[in-house]
Amino acid sequence: MTSEPCQFLQWDTDFFGFRIARAAVPALDSRIIKEIYNWCANQRIACLYFIAGAEDRQTIRQAESNGFRLVEIRLNVERSLRDWNPDTRPRTAADVLIRGAKPADVPICQDIARTSYVDSRYYFDEHFSEEKCQAYYATWVKKSLEGGVELALVAEKNNEVVGYITGVLSKDKPEARYELTGVRETARKTGVGQELFRAGLDWFVRHNIEHVWLATQGRNVPTQRMVQRSGFITRSCLLYYHKWFGE
Repeated sequence: MTSEPCQFLQWDTDFFGFRIARAAVPALDSRIIKEIYNWCANQRIACLYFIAGAEDRQTIRQAESNGFRLVEIRLNVERSLRDWNPDTRPRTAADVLIRGAKPADVPICQDIARTSYVDSRYYFDEHFSEEKCQAYYATWVKKSLEGGVELALVAEKNNEVVGYITGVLSKDKPEARYELTGVRETARKTGVGQELFRAGLDWFVRHNIEHVWLATQGRNVPTQRMVQRSGFITRSCLLYYHKWFGE
């Protein structure tokens, strides 16, 4: 290989407290596995992230035989917005107010984030403590709401923030990606998440976005059903692995 097979992840390392890297290759064979192992040994890596295409049989077999742990099936789904009409689209929660996020919303959104992502690969991997996972998403939503994203909406019910949604815009084409969605536990299954999601599509349309996509977990069936109701279809399926060294 002419370039390094892995990328060291400084932020993840500092946050979780052990050295973490990401494999910079899309596929595995015996030669690449050897180069990855040598690189990780030299860099004293504790955990390596690796992403495989779900259709790549050889890579999946290599991952399995070398102790890579499957921690997430990632579904990427997408929708064209050319036929989305903010004025005529369905409404699901008439008693919910959707508005732009404010700095004062950050603490309550962090509280919501701490219990909103239990389907993620970090929670699934027992090497990451629940406390650290909660702090990870609380930190992420704080950075997003403080200017890290273009789309940042919250849902209010009875004058209380009960959910949020964020998204980022592509720099070179009229495309956007949903980033984070969270709803307070007591407000779930009441239409809040669906209304936030559709309000985000309204916002994208009004900002001349023509195409939007998002990622969710294969085990997160409620989110899959929600986005399917709004016309999203599968874009790709990826397998996320964690390789732990020294076990």
